[in-house]
Amino acid sequence: MMVKSLPFAGTFLAAFLLLPILVLGAEVNVQCDPPTTSRDRVSFNYGWKFRTGLTDWAPPYEPAPTNVDPGLTPPESKIDFDAAQNWKAVQLPHDGLIANAPSREACPNGCSGRSFLPRHVLWYRKTFDLPCGWTDSDSSYKIWLEFEGSFRNTTVWINEKPVVIGHEAGYTPFTIELDPFLAKNKNHKNAAAAAPTDAPQFTVAVFVDPDNGDEGGPGRGSGWWYEGGGLYRHVWLHRAPKQHRIDDLFVYTNDIQLETSEKALWATLHGNMTLVLEDNDDDNVMDQDNQVLKLQEDYCVDISIANNEGVPLDKYEAEASVQLHSDGPTKKTSSSSSSYSYQYQVKLIFPQLWTTARPYLYHVQVFLRDCGTGAELDSVSTYHGIRTIAYTANQGFYLNNQAFKIRGFCDHNTFGVVGMAVPDRINLFRAQASRSIGGNARRTSHNPPDPTLLDLYDRLGMVVLNENRLFANKTKYVENMKALVKRDRNHPSVILWSFCNELGCQGQHEVAGPAFQEVVDTYDGTRPTLANMMKYGGILSDTVDVQGFSHRPRETLDDCHANLPEKPIMQSECCSCNTMRGEDAGCETTYDNPHYACDQGAFNARCLEQTVNASDGVAYAAGTFVWTLFDYYGEPPSAGKTVSSTYGQFDLMGFEKPAAFWFRSQWLLNVTDGRPDKTFETMGKYEVKLVESWESPDSWDRTKGNTTRTIHAYSNAPFIELFVNNASQGILPVATMVRGEGSYAEFEDVEWKAGSLAAVARMEEDGDAVASTEVMTCGPPVALKLSIDCPSPHTGTGSALFLDGQDAALIRASIVDATGQVVHMANSQNVSFAIVSGPGEIQGSGSGNPKSYEANNAPWHIAYHGLVRAVVRVTSGAGLSEYEKAMLQAIDGPSGLTLDGTAEDIVLEASSPGLETVRLTIPTSTSPKDSVLQVAQAGAGKAVDFFRSEEEEEYGIIEDDGGEVGFEIA
Repeated sequence: MMVKSLPFAGTFLAAFLLLPILVLGAEVNVQCDPPTTSRDRVSFNYGWKFRTGLTDWAPPYEPAPTNVDPGLTPPESKIDFDAAQNWKAVQLPHDGLIANAPSREACPNGCSGRSFLPRHVLWYRKTFDLPCGWTDSDSSYKIWLEFEGSFRNTTVWINEKPVVIGHEAGYTPFTIELDPFLAKNKNHKNAAAAAPTDAPQFTVAVFVDPDNGDEGGPGRGSGWWYEGGGLYRHVWLHRAPKQHRIDDLFVYTNDIQLETSEKALWATLHGNMTLVLEDNDDDNVMDQDNQVLKLQEDYCVDISIANNEGVPLDKYEAEASVQLHSDGPTKKTSSSSSSYSYQYQVKLIFPQLWTTARPYLYHVQVFLRDCGTGAELDSVSTYHGIRTIAYTANQGFYLNNQAFKIRGFCDHNTFGVVGMAVPDRINLFRAQASRSIGGNARRTSHNPPDPTLLDLYDRLGMVVLNENRLFANKTKYVENMKALVKRDRNHPSVILWSFCNELGCQGQHEVAGPAFQEVVDTYDGTRPTLANMMKYGGILSDTVDVQGFSHRPRETLDDCHANLPEKPIMQSECCSCNTMRGEDAGCETTYDNPHYACDQGAFNARCLEQTVNASDGVAYAAGTFVWTLFDYYGEPPSAGKTVSSTYGQFDLMGFEKPAAFWFRSQWLLNVTDGRPDKTFETMGKYEVKLVESWESPDSWDRTKGNTTRTIHAYSNAPFIELFVNNASQGILPVATMVRGEGSYAEFEDVEWKAGSLAAVARMEEDGDAVASTEVMTCGPPVALKLSIDCPSPHTGTGSALFLDGQDAALIRASIVDATGQVVHMANSQNVSFAIVSGPGEIQGSGSGNPKSYEANNAPWHIAYHGLVRAVVRVTSGAGLSEYEKAMLQAIDGPSGLTLDGTAEDIVLEASSPGLETVRLTIPTSTSPKDSVLQVAQAGAGKAVDFFRSEEEEEYGIIEDDGGEVGFEIA
């Protein structure tokens, strides 16, 4: 069989540039006219009903049943089942467990990784139609549902028939073909095109047991951290040609001749794809033995490549050399279909490189056409970044032939009150939080990430260690790794695959290494592999390309480097230095992961500088992944007293801790501008940060009765001088972490007197000030202030919410005194939120307090050290294209999502007892430039600052360059 190639084409649809999920089309009657594009991908997130309980509604605090098997024909799967009573309307992505409050009664042993969040079985239902233009001819289109992720053990029924039974991999996608049901529903007419019928065309029912565990059974739990539950990722409805379509497009680049760190002389872009041909009544493609008989048409392929701005490349920028042929089917997909593998290559002239400062993305689109008419039969596309990666045993990691120190953070798949169902803009907020403190990398611990998360990292120029969830020499686990690799191999941000984590890599698990390595080599072959191990040597260590270590000291790394001199080394997890925001007098974490039962103090640099420097301070180590960037539910330092971890540099709700500034000083401000591994240039800027507040020692039980306090300060300047009420308390040196201990200033026995505490950073002991900061002893609360952390230009998250039905804002409520300073000891003041007007709703609120047992979906929360966070979701899809709106209307009918109207701002109100009620306007937009991916791409290489609050700007606590605003130096 021969597939011909057309000359290199530059026909590129510019609208694809930044919105890869956008459904394109002319203004037509999408319900009944034939589709105008070869493919569609439509959101299937709306119109769902949800319930907890196996056979009837069950309170979330009621223990889950011992027998969690719904059977093959449960009433909930029936078409005529009444889902009105005790079922709640929800939209996806949806974490079915996070709305609950932690409960010791329901979870005496901790539940959900000792987060004390109850776990129960979950049901979802939805009725829907297909646009009748899709179903006029049963054989024309392949139609399927794609579930990006469901946690965890999932069974799905379509029109009462079980089509997925026990999908156990909670982080890998699965699909359900709807074609077999079309003939059965052939007599049904689309309700919008003709008279309504008594029954919908399709009913989908989904049962999820979130407490499945690794091997099944509720006794195993979900993991040692909160992994959530339910349909927590997007669901999509797809349409593609049935008889001839392209699958599995994989694009990679080799033979790159570099000219500079940002530009190459040339590069060869390769594309691998599969052409699937299916038999039907009109086209005898194959005989009964699945051998090719004849084709009634020849198939032609052409490739379009566009640059970062959406402009197609011309013949002077790309030379096509397309070789598309196959001697026969490489895979029999069914008794009536076969797939053929093809390859093409294009030589790009002077291509732009994908870098941290300028993550340049090309858009590659492949068209399958009728050779005679040139008509498009199918098309698929992907984004591609051209870069070289190399891991060396003595000099670490190289990106585009330049030394690149990986400075990254591990993070789980959750965020505070939204749980596992993290909106894209909040994921952008998390990525920018990493960049703001010098973090150029993310480890997706311990599971495949949300696909959109990788889209964000592609556009921001961050690199990713992409991790598999379960590891053993079993077919289902090897298949999970295969699914991960095939899904994510087109992302330039992914620079390494991780097989497993810690104890899951050891003992009997090790023998799985060769099978997992074979999967990566077969389906990618362009990136190395790693395992996050506690030791080296043995089968797995010999198998992986890069030796990963978890929480190992410098001595272990040195020993490995000496004994395996040809092996690249990565500290793939380290530095669990617990800390709680605002806890000035808590116990200090002095070593890695102590699990203290007391409150962890805000100061933890003594632990950080030892553990981070174990790998950051040696050239042979490729990099460091710190545990973690954000706190997360589960894995608390003291089960019962706390319900979340305290490892993060940001707390559970994204409020920064002083530890975040330590990383900003060491990993950002202390790194030379111009290095390819620096997240953005800082132009020689100096900053200084006080760790503690200036409250009386009597404010904490541990220091009650004391007359002095210990104060710490961080800076990238070599000296810090401390002042109390303008009187100097001395000047101390500060070292760069990689050069030894002392990456902080510690002032002991500072006499406490109410008033001002200030820190001044200097280049020399008696030199001029280069930065300064000040805190005051707080007065009583007098006001409530609201500000927007996301979307915000300061945090690199945009300036308005995009009305796509999915976007979310992070609102900061601060309880302040008469000077505008956040009241540090405001730990009992309740703050309530309400939407006054506009297309928004309160999804939940939180304070970041790891000891809070309040409900996550409540529109109120008690402040923790003066702060409360609200999450506001949009309820309008006015920003969607007219085609998308029409498709959603055809599929879902009225679904609770407003599709008409223009951009109306959201007005939020907040109140607190004894304080005046305040309001805040949250801007919204219908312009695609305000969509999350476009905001991410526009922010690549640009500075972000998570330490610059509206309160500080208004009251002058952060001063201009060279200034010393707010106090006088004696």
